[in-house]
Parts: sequence; structure tokens; C-alpha cells
Amino acid sequence: MLLFLAATALAQTPAAFEDLDWHIEASSQLMPETVTLDVRGRADGPKDGYVLAAARIDPTGGWLGRAGVGFDVFGAGDGMDLKLGLFAGGVGDLTVPSMMGRPTFGGEVLFGMRFGRLFWHIRHLQGFAGPFEDLLTEDELRVGFRFSEQLAAHFQLIATNPGTEIWSGGAGGGVEVSF
Repeated sequence: MLLFLAATALAQTPAAFEDLDWHIEASSQLMPETVTLDVRGRADGPKDGYVLAAARIDPTGGWLGRAGVGFDVFGAGDGMDLKLGLFAGGVGDLTVPSMMGRPTFGGEVLFGMRFGRLFWHIRHLQGFAGPFEDLLTEDELRVGFRFSEQLAAHFQLIATNPGTEIWSGGAGGGVEVSF
């Protein structure tokens, strides 16, 4: 319902799309047994709200996807970010004939800073999906360099089940494009 209201608010007039800042990211992580591919898209509104979509897939068949809404507590200025958001999505396995996923819901918190062309952030995502909860609980540390206002590269570390005895996660890098 929350996602529907956000999409409706953004789509009320064509002029609403002119005021949005669009961000597209592509990343790859080297995990213990595979390499995952991530794609994220985000539209930032003029009043510090955002709508996002993210997907992760790995060659062994696992997938996760989510769509969310949130806001930047400190505004869209340079320097410090504190973003709070909610999401809905699913997780699943492509090797299962039905490819059915299990629905999930949750929230995320992102804190980061930008110093000139250098930036970093820490993001915690907490999903609520019963036995699949650990698949959607992750911490991400990202450090990057902005070549221009439109292009950046980043390195990231991801822990997919923080707080458990068995650590799972990976390291990787990616690119970000803004327009």
C-alpha cells in the first residue's frame, strides 16, 4: 500500500518526473561460493523522499528483489546522509521449477558522508520473512570516488547475516550513474 501511494504521488503530473534525480547502480560481489550481480535504481524527489528498486541474483539460482520508499533526514545537501526507508519484496530460487518467491517486508537505515569526491556509507537492511529473514538481513559498507556529478565507482563489503555465528557475505565493486 505504501509503495502504491508513493508511486501515485510521483505519477500525478508529468512535471513531477522533471524534478526527480535518477540514480542507477550496478555492482558485483565475490561471495564464498559464487559471484552475485546487483542492480539498484532510485528516484530522489525534490523534498528529500525517494523510491527505490533493487535486485540481486547469483548463478547458483538465488534471487532477491525489493521496492521501497524512504526519506533523507538531513536533506539532499552535500556532506552527511541519513536515509530511513521501508520495503516490500521477495526472495527465491531460480532452480525450483515454479520459481516462486517468498514475500518479505522490512526497513533500512543508511548513514554516510561525502568529502569532496570521496564518499562512504554504512547501510543496514532488516527483512522480515520468517525462515528467510537472514537472506534479507545485511550490512553494507561502501567507499567510493565520484568522477563527476553523474559518474562514480565504489568498493563494498556486504555481510548477509550479521550477528550470527556463521558469517556470509562478500566484497565487490560497481559503478553509479546519476541524471
